[in-house]
Amino acid sequence: MRQAMRRRDQRPTVAPAPRWRFGLPRTSWLDNGLEVLICHRPGQHIASVCLSLDIPLNSEPRDIEGVATITQRCLDEGTLQHPGISFSEALEDIGAVLDGSVGLSASQLFLDVPTAALPQALLLLAEAVSSPELAESHVERHRELRLADIAQTFASSSRSAQVAFRKACLPRRFRASRMAGGSASRVARVTVEDVRAFHATHYRPEGATLIITADLTAEVYAWVDAAFSGWQVPGTVTPQHPTLEPRAPHRWLIDRPGAVQADLRLGALGIDRTDPRWADLQVATYAVGGAFLSRLNRVLREERGFTYGVHLTNQPMRSSGLLAVQGSFRTEVVGEAVQLAAQLINITEHALTETEVSEAVRYYTGSSPLRYSTAAGVTQNLAALVAAGVSADFIDANAYALTQVTPASATEALAGLLPPDRLTLVAVGSAEELTRPLNDIGWPVTEHSL
Repeated sequence: MRQAMRRRDQRPTVAPAPRWRFGLPRTSWLDNGLEVLICHRPGQHIASVCLSLDIPLNSEPRDIEGVATITQRCLDEGTLQHPGISFSEALEDIGAVLDGSVGLSASQLFLDVPTAALPQALLLLAEAVSSPELAESHVERHRELRLADIAQTFASSSRSAQVAFRKACLPRRFRASRMAGGSASRVARVTVEDVRAFHATHYRPEGATLIITADLTAEVYAWVDAAFSGWQVPGTVTPQHPTLEPRAPHRWLIDRPGAVQADLRLGALGIDRTDPRWADLQVATYAVGGAFLSRLNRVLREERGFTYGVHLTNQPMRSSGLLAVQGSFRTEVVGEAVQLAAQLINITEHALTETEVSEAVRYYTGSSPLRYSTAAGVTQNLAALVAAGVSADFIDANAYALTQVTPASATEALAGLLPPDRLTLVAVGSAEELTRPLNDIGWPVTEHSL
């Protein structure tokens, strides 16, 4: 008995996890220019598909921004082959779900379907993208829905803060400085003719990428060819992806009379995945404002009780990114919260520690297998890379780069991107209650309307 107890008391040695590697997709192209990425994942019997179209939002005419969003939202309302509700019924009959998103660099359609019905689903996806019905009633309905969504955005202080922060960080000449779905005044101008013209010009196979992840056989290539080889669009279009530049720092206050809390954004323009400092920045943002007991959350939530949660977010774009402290704070503590947040992200004199860096690296390297454990996880992450103009081998390269991050390199990366004299502040709350405390701490703000 004593011997058995001693054995239970002896803790086993836990070896480090072996290095995980991403299974790269097989890449091919159709004659019409469509790139095809096939990711075979045994045991994944729900296929996850993404069709990523190289349609940056600066392709929209300036006076009808939002036309890209309305165009995509109309695609599943019916096709020439399956008009009206018959298209939705055709998807439903095979257990397929079609969704989409419009981002700064790409328009993307996502399809989930049992692999047994993948051939039929690909045909329907090809219909949606190549020959949508685009009826006037559909355009009118989605225009009204988008206008309602804009109203909801400005009814939310958190969403308003995000819109304002992007606007404050980027010069007006960049499409990225404005809402992806367009403003109310411009969306209201979008007509069915605008939508049809935008689709005819920009929905094309060259530059597009089709991603399919599932338990697949070689037959998938024939299915793709049958669905998409007939997709032909005359002429050529060269999408433009500009390199973003920062705007001079601003300090804006968006007035919400009577608000009992304020939403804050404090930061600057960041970097994208192609920057050699990317892994260093990932580690630094996790240590300073990503983990629950990160520096920001530990002080502002756990010690001071100013907020339910605060984060340092790192949002990469195809060029540059947005790097910001974000959180909601009680109105009466906003001045002190801004002061503390600015001190906590200024890590020049309080460098990251070996423990903070090792925990961040362990988190990222340990969670990677989980992020790619499902077909949807693989497709969605690859779709994000495609939109960013980054190849799939970035996944393993970045995983290795994370293991090379040191306290010095992570500290240098964050300190260089968030210098104290180059920070932009956006506060959404009661101007009557916030103006004076922000002025008193040396952060004079200007009232700004969205």
